[in-house]
Amino acid sequence: MAFSLGLMSSLHCVGMCGPIALALPVHQRSKWGKLGGIVLYNLGRATTYAFLGFLLGFVGNALNLAGLQRSLSIGTGVIMLAAVAYSSHWLDQLGTPPFLQKGVQWIKKQLGALLHQRSFSSLFVLGTLNGLLPCGLVYMALISSIATGGPTDGALFMATFGLGTLPAMSAVAFVKNLFSTSFRNRARSFMPALVAVVAVVLILRGLEVTGWPILGLENREIPVCHGGR
Repeated sequence: MAFSLGLMSSLHCVGMCGPIALALPVHQRSKWGKLGGIVLYNLGRATTYAFLGFLLGFVGNALNLAGLQRSLSIGTGVIMLAAVAYSSHWLDQLGTPPFLQKGVQWIKKQLGALLHQRSFSSLFVLGTLNGLLPCGLVYMALISSIATGGPTDGALFMATFGLGTLPAMSAVAFVKNLFSTSFRNRARSFMPALVAVVAVVLILRGLEVTGWPILGLENREIPVCHGGR
């Protein structure tokens, strides 16, 4: 599920983060050096996603222990469907929360500096910082990672999501003219359908009307001790 979500989301990523991928300082390298730099950049993004999934996994674990995880899945799915019905461009309209705006400006400044460096390590760091930029689809994936119920599962979910975005993001960085601006813009128009699918999955999970191992959310029972047994 996580890889499929990342793979489909990469169409949106190409539209939103494509300019950064196209500006990577790798085009003066050999073919293999160029490929290595692009892969490092994308692994940096996946590392950041995994770290964020790890942190939010603790939230999911707490909700699971409190018996609120199913309600969270249903509520999140309903909100997503309502947002898609209200506006097909709501993902693009998600702004940066005011308390994060200074941090985002700092990240963008660092990205600008790193784009002028040519070392492999700077490409990896550039990817890790890029993973912190606001993105509606990353928000959606992070919400899904909460539903995994634990930090390890959350990290694995988000790392796999990041790897799902790697093929398209690597391709657009390796071949500059592979995806035209008009294609990237058209690709973003498919995102509401993807959001609706994920929303339905979350609702089904919350209602437990399917036995599919979606998001790694098999029923988990909390052992209770009775009478010292």
